[in-house]
Amino acid sequence: MAWLMSLAFIHLVLLLSLSEAKVLSDLSDGFCRSYKFGANIVNDVLYMVDLDGGLIPSDTNASHNYLVQLDLSSSFSTDDGAKYKMSLVDSAVPKIKDQAMWSDKGNTTLFTYGGRGVDDTSVDQGLWTYTIADGSWKLQQTSIKPVRLQGGAYVDAPQIQAAYWVGGYQDSDTTPAITDKTVDYATGMIQFNTTTGTFTQFDAPFTPVQQGALVYLPVGEKGILVFVGGEVPSIQNGINATLTPNPWNHAWVYDIAGNKWYNQTTSGSVASRTQFCAVVEQDLSTSSYQIYVIGGADYESKKSLTDVSYLSIPSFKWFQAGPLNKPRMTHVCQAYGRQIFGVGGRLAWADDADAGCYDTPAFIYDAQSEVIRTQFDPGLSAYSVPSATADDIKSSPYPSAWADPALKSLFVQKATTNSTDTQPGPSSETDGSSTHTGAIIGGVVGGVAGAAITLAIVFFILRKRRRDYQKQPQGEKWFENRPAISRVGGELPAEEPRRELDARSNTRSELRGNDGFVYELDGGQRSGV
Repeated sequence: MAWLMSLAFIHLVLLLSLSEAKVLSDLSDGFCRSYKFGANIVNDVLYMVDLDGGLIPSDTNASHNYLVQLDLSSSFSTDDGAKYKMSLVDSAVPKIKDQAMWSDKGNTTLFTYGGRGVDDTSVDQGLWTYTIADGSWKLQQTSIKPVRLQGGAYVDAPQIQAAYWVGGYQDSDTTPAITDKTVDYATGMIQFNTTTGTFTQFDAPFTPVQQGALVYLPVGEKGILVFVGGEVPSIQNGINATLTPNPWNHAWVYDIAGNKWYNQTTSGSVASRTQFCAVVEQDLSTSSYQIYVIGGADYESKKSLTDVSYLSIPSFKWFQAGPLNKPRMTHVCQAYGRQIFGVGGRLAWADDADAGCYDTPAFIYDAQSEVIRTQFDPGLSAYSVPSATADDIKSSPYPSAWADPALKSLFVQKATTNSTDTQPGPSSETDGSSTHTGAIIGGVVGGVAGAAITLAIVFFILRKRRRDYQKQPQGEKWFENRPAISRVGGELPAEEPRRELDARSNTRSELRGNDGFVYELDGGQRSGV
C-alpha cells in the first residue's frame, strides 16, 4: 500500500512540474477573459499587463504573470491568438490587477502604478518600470513613496512627460494595513513626472470619487484634463459607504497652466454608466475633439452596455455613435488613429463564469465607420466626425454658457483688430484739403529727382561690393553653412523641483508642459478578476 502512495505522490510531483514548465509564448491555444489589464500603445506596439495564467485554458497556472504584446505595424485578424506575444513578468514584481500603465517621453520605459492584489495583498513597494529595449523590470526610484490606490481614473501624457491619477481608494486588496472592509477614499489628483520620478498632489474639488474617466487634450497653454462620470461615496473613510453616480450633464475641466478646475455644463443625451473606458479622437475639419465613452454598465441595474457616445469639445455636446456588437464592461481603451482597441473586461456584471468569455484580449471599434472591425489596418489613421455632427458643430461650436470666462478663453481666441496706425484719421484728412496744387507738383518733381540720385549712389556701392566679394576666398563664406538653431517647446521640468509634496497633501503647484496628448484611461471597478 505504501508503494502505491509513493507512486501517487511522484505522479503528483510530475504533474506540478509539467504545469510549472508550461509557459505560453502566445494565445494560439485559446483565451477566455481577463479584467482589468493595464495597457498602453508605444512604438506601434500595444502592451498589456496583468494577465495571469490561471485564466488561460491552455495554462491554468495562476502563478504565471504575463506581459502581452500586439504588433501594430502590420495588418492582422483580431481573433488570431498567435499575434498576442507573451512573456513572463519578473517574479519580483507583485501580481496586481487594475494598474495604470504609463510611458515616458522617449517611449523607452513603461510605468505601472496602483491596482489591487490578486492573491495575498503584498506590501506596497511603489512603481515598477519595464525597459522596452531589454525587457527588464525594476522598482522605480521616486521622490516619495505613493500609496497604492485602485478604482481611480488615470491618463498618460508622455509628450509633457506627465501622467495623472484622480480619485480611487485603499482597502484590504491594496494594503495589508487594512484588515476589515474599510474603504479609505483618496482626495485630490496625483501628477507623476516620468523623467524625475516626482509625485505632486493637486486639488480636485469633485473628490472623493471612484471610477470615472480622465483624458488629456492639447488645448490652451499647457493642455487640459477632462473628467466625466464616477461615483461619490457618502463617507470618505469607513465601511458600507453609499455611492451616488455623478450626473452626466457636466464635465470637470482642469487647466494645467492655470492650475484650476471648472465644472462645465454639457448638452445632448448620454447614458449614465460605470466601469467604461474612454479615449480621444481629433477632427481637424471642425477643429474639435471627441471624447468617446465605450461600453460600461448601468450602475443601478448592473446591466452591461453596448452603447458608444462621444462628447464633442469645445461645444461640450454629447452625440450618439454606433454600438458595440456585444456588451463590454471593466475594460480599458487605447486609440491607434481612428481604430480604438478595447482591452479585456467582462461581458456581464459577475465575478465568476457568468462574466462571459471572448476569443482574444482585444477588440477594435472603428470611430470613423462606428462598427467593430475584425481586421486591423495600420493605414487607417484619418478620422472625421459624421456630417450631421460636423454641421451641428459648425452651427454651434461652443456651449450656450461657459462655466467661467477663463475657461472660454482657452477655446475662443479674442478677435484681433487692425492697428489704428493703418487707419486714416478723419481730422487729418480735413486739414490736408487746404494744401496748394503748386506745392504738390513741386513736391512730386523734387521727389523724383531725389530718387534718381539715390538709385545711382546705391548702384555704385553694390557694384563695388560685388567686385570685392568675388575676390574673397570661398572658405571664408562660413555663413552659408552656419548651424541651425532649434527651439524646444515647454514641458514638465526635467530637473528636481524645489519642494517635494506628501502623497496625501493638497498643496497646489504649477506644471510646465507643451501640447500633446495620448489617449488612455479607464473606468475602474470594485471587484472581480
